[in-house]
Amino acid sequence: MSWGNGRWNAYRHRHYNLSKTKAKDYAEAMEELEKTFETDYPDWELSGRMDSCYMWLNDDIQIRISNHSADNQYHDLEGELYLLVNIKGSKLKFTEIIDKKVPKVKKALDNMDIDKYRFINVVGNNINAFYKGYKTKKDVVKID
Repeated sequence: MSWGNGRWNAYRHRHYNLSKTKAKDYAEAMEELEKTFETDYPDWELSGRMDSCYMWLNDDIQIRISNHSADNQYHDLEGELYLLVNIKGSKLKFTEIIDKKVPKVKKALDNMDIDKYRFINVVGNNINAFYKGYKTKKDVVKID
């Protein structure tokens, strides 16, 4: 790699190097992801930066898959407007998560009293359902 190909990552506060071949492969993968969402997942909306995708289950529940955590600045984590179900995952695995994990999460949500919760975070095989009116009180439900 030649001098000057490094880039600054503002989030991690450090430089990183990415070869032109890997950058090109990643860009192609992102284009393919966008096309896949347009054709195969019409109920899902991909964000502008392609780092999150959203689907409304109904008027009260939104499923979000993202490579970063939800926060109060951009999302209703208090559950006043709707219940956000956040699933953390890599951008390149969005389609795999939609096909394999989302049906399991939907099945688990059907068995839960979702009116009690303000925010649901899915990490690994655990569903962390946070109670309304509490900051950290939660129920943890395992998914298969």
